Amino acid sequence: MPKGFKPLTGLDALFLYLESSGNPMHTGSLIVLKPVKGTRLPAAEALRAHLIARLRPLGLLRRVLVEAPLGLGHPVWRERAKVDFDQHVVVRTLRRPGDDAALRAAIAEWHAESMDRDRPMWEAVVIDGLKGGRLALYLRSHHALLDGQAGVKVTSALVDLQPVPMGASDAADDEDRPASQRGARRAALRLSARQLSEWWREAPDLLRQLGKKVQETSWSSLRASLWMAPRTRFNHNIGEARSVAFASFPMQDVKRLGAAYGGSLNDGVMILVSDAVREWLKRRNELPEKPLIAAMPVSVRAEGSQEGNEVSMVQCPLATDEPNRRARGEAIVAATRTIKGRVAAFKDLIPTDFPGFAAPLWVSGLSRLWQRGKLSEKLPPLANLVVSNVPGVPVPLYLGGMRIEHFYPVSIVTHGLALNITLVSYAGSLEVGVVTAREACDRPEVLLRGMQRALDARRKEFADGGKA
Repeated sequence: MPKGFKPLTGLDALFLYLESSGNPMHTGSLIVLKPVKGTRLPAAEALRAHLIARLRPLGLLRRVLVEAPLGLGHPVWRERAKVDFDQHVVVRTLRRPGDDAALRAAIAEWHAESMDRDRPMWEAVVIDGLKGGRLALYLRSHHALLDGQAGVKVTSALVDLQPVPMGASDAADDEDRPASQRGARRAALRLSARQLSEWWREAPDLLRQLGKKVQETSWSSLRASLWMAPRTRFNHNIGEARSVAFASFPMQDVKRLGAAYGGSLNDGVMILVSDAVREWLKRRNELPEKPLIAAMPVSVRAEGSQEGNEVSMVQCPLATDEPNRRARGEAIVAATRTIKGRVAAFKDLIPTDFPGFAAPLWVSGLSRLWQRGKLSEKLPPLANLVVSNVPGVPVPLYLGGMRIEHFYPVSIVTHGLALNITLVSYAGSLEVGVVTAREACDRPEVLLRGMQRALDARRKEFADGGKA
């Protein structure tokens, strides 16, 4: 690949192609800031200037997408393009009364907006007008641009372990040396040819390995490894409007919940989600007889790999058909143990790349067919919702001299998966962000209150010496 360009893997590009179905494929964060004791709230414009100074040196934020001619290959990133940071870092004032409901409404509106592909696909919004003497920051970036690893790099450039005054930064500015558009298009075609050649060369060995794994696994076990989900209100085509909600839970309590069944923190998360979604659907007389299935993202990143999306999805039954809470928790932990074994066995065979030859045409075409044909409403669903638990940092962080009070994730919903519950650990808390298609659930904060009720009930059983 010529200097000044970066290839997109098939998985990176897939997030671009999936937008043909009408659903934006960007993720984000809502960071709530609070002045350190004894200090005053800075002006929003001062925080904006500080953010620009911190973000300007990051070369990955200067990447601009360049499509391959005639859709004959994956796009490539043209690196070190000239960027007007004043367009990417903006200030917006929250509508009165500036309460949590107004903040949720604003984030839902902004998160539903598609990103402009003619410039670097990221944005930072400084939010003022909040009650309680706080500022907030909404960050969003296209999933093709920043995966988890790259997101950590951006966050690390913004935050400090101590309340460092605004404007302080040791980073050096990158030089603007834009690569030519014509060169980027030629690079995209060369990359497509190389990927197709490598795939053709490596496919026989991959198929042999896959065949060996299948031979080592019984047919009944293979059939049992694929669950079919019941149809719910979350398994339909969705519109443009979004609803969001946020909450924080004590991480130690959720970890204790998982440990009560011999499981992990993630098991505790899945148990709370199961309790809350089950209660929510039951109150609407919509609880299916079969258990709901959660789609869980899992990393397949090899050691030493730094850039590009390297993630897959697994299914996790939530045992929502089980009325007994203890039996429900035991079933979830048993299921996650089985899942971990399957991921370990097949991790090396899960592809994160595919040839780009004509991919923008045929993959985007399939995405449009999925939307226009309403296939999510006609084919049997494999999952009802997405649940993602992302490791974070255990200590408090600071931004612009202020303490980060909350670090909420804001993720993606799409046709057939209209509910996404993502959690990030931060300073002893689990920060939860729920995103829904509005027609599927217009008040996701009710689901979060259900998770809180479930945690309170199980915590009471801990105190009584029983098992949750």
